[in-house]
Amino acid sequence: MNYKKIGAIATHIYTGSGILVAFWAALALLDKNIQSFFIALSIAVVIDASDGTLARYFDVKKNAPSVDGATMDNIIDFITYTFLPAIALVVFDILPQNLTWVALFPLGASIYGFSQTHAKADASFVGFPSYWNILFLYLYILQLPTTWVVIILIFLSVMVFVPIRYIYPSQTRWLQGTTLTLTIIWGAVIIALCFYPDAAWAKRTAQLSLLYPIYYAIISFIYHQRVSILNSEQAALNPIKISVDKK
Repeated sequence: MNYKKIGAIATHIYTGSGILVAFWAALALLDKNIQSFFIALSIAVVIDASDGTLARYFDVKKNAPSVDGATMDNIIDFITYTFLPAIALVVFDILPQNLTWVALFPLGASIYGFSQTHAKADASFVGFPSYWNILFLYLYILQLPTTWVVIILIFLSVMVFVPIRYIYPSQTRWLQGTTLTLTIIWGAVIIALCFYPDAAWAKRTAQLSLLYPIYYAIISFIYHQRVSILNSEQAALNPIKISVDKK
């Protein structure tokens, strides 16, 4: 057995370990332990952010083809990025009891988002990615009025169905260096907030860190326009190409 095959099997195990972290997060919800919940979710994000690189390096489709790592990854991601954060909205009173039903919007939208065949295209996400875990962190720390919470949840749920391309920091080559640098800095801040969500400095830090999501949204919309224009130009050239081929 060569090292690539061993590495591919180990990568699947690494991806699968995310379900253990999800179980830890679920137990934290039962205990209403917000710090433990956030730490568990942050570890899940680290696993999710790194297993793809390992999967490509060890070529898991060739060296461990009996396991569909992408399916495993999607199952765990749905639990940690959407299902548990949606429950946390209710458990930690971000949504009052009479508005529990609003948590169904992210759940319903993400079922579609995770299952669509073109969820990832042109090295980007199509439709708002299910970053409900990150959103929950901000909602918990910032303690926005309930009306704003409801508006944000419904708006982003609708955006899952709008086929705008959102950059994939580790794969979208356009502005990749800048984006990855900012992502790493922002990620370090988010991890700090996960460990100390109730610290005196947490709210101010969270507010400042919103500069990254704003940057992410702006360049995603610009990237979407770039790809749309490029696709339109290619579509316009296709009839010419077909005409030439027929000659």
